[in-house]
Amino acid sequence: MADAVFDEIRQHVQDRTGLYFTGHKRGLLKSKLQQRADVLALPDMAAYRDYLLNSRSEEIALLDLITTNETCFFRNPRQFDYLRDHILPSLEEERGNVSFRRLAMGEHPGRLNDMRLRILSAGCSTGEEPYTIAMMVLEGLRYPRAWNIEIVAGDLSESCLEVARRGFYDTARLMGIPKALQKKYMDGTDEGATFREDVRRLVRFTRLNLNDVMQGGEGSDISPLGGFDIVLCRNVMIYFSSASQQLLVDALYRITAPGGYLFTGDAEPLHLFSHDFAPVREAGCLIYRKTGSDTNGQVV
Repeated sequence: MADAVFDEIRQHVQDRTGLYFTGHKRGLLKSKLQQRADVLALPDMAAYRDYLLNSRSEEIALLDLITTNETCFFRNPRQFDYLRDHILPSLEEERGNVSFRRLAMGEHPGRLNDMRLRILSAGCSTGEEPYTIAMMVLEGLRYPRAWNIEIVAGDLSESCLEVARRGFYDTARLMGIPKALQKKYMDGTDEGATFREDVRRLVRFTRLNLNDVMQGGEGSDISPLGGFDIVLCRNVMIYFSSASQQLLVDALYRITAPGGYLFTGDAEPLHLFSHDFAPVREAGCLIYRKTGSDTNGQVV
């Protein structure tokens, strides 16, 4: 493979996605490119480059192949414990008190949106993270039916999103879910289990290119409706260059609502970057909060 052709393809992928290939990742990318060229019966990498640059479907196929999809239910359980036991009850109390005050002042109930909860799972892979979030939301809120809940789950990989939308997981992949929660939220078979409708309806799966978000674009289907109360972007940042990582931190701050929370991966502390998130030290894990003023002018 000519290095110049490989570097042209690598740069195209980086420009489109922000993904960074250095060290051993270069070798992995070369292997995946050759795999696609062989499948398409193309004579060389130059032919594959020309095909890739003129085919949207091939770009999707390549990104499916090169994205890392390692995930599991309740990955980093301390974060989910803190979400269930502290963040969600606190939000419920705060939002409930605001709603009662506004009702007491004579506002029409239909105009209130205080009980709206938006959560983003960025890099959701095959869906284990957003479904874990959904279960914790149902466990952590005393009155979940009083809320307008939307969990937006996004990933580059269309094949991963197809798996996630089905909501079925074989027995081996269910190991991280406590039996009580499986019984409560899933319908089981001999082969595995499927999440029930009351869980699945909370999650909206969409194709998400974080590079678009980093560039301030609206094409990702996540930003038009306003900020997120909770953002999970875990074990994603490590696949970007250091410059892109700073852009990603900036973007995550931008899409997080005032007072909202950001969860990062175990190897992704934010102290190396410039940002205005405050660490939630009492959580004992990597959770940050966006300080500022909420929509009612209260300092958080």
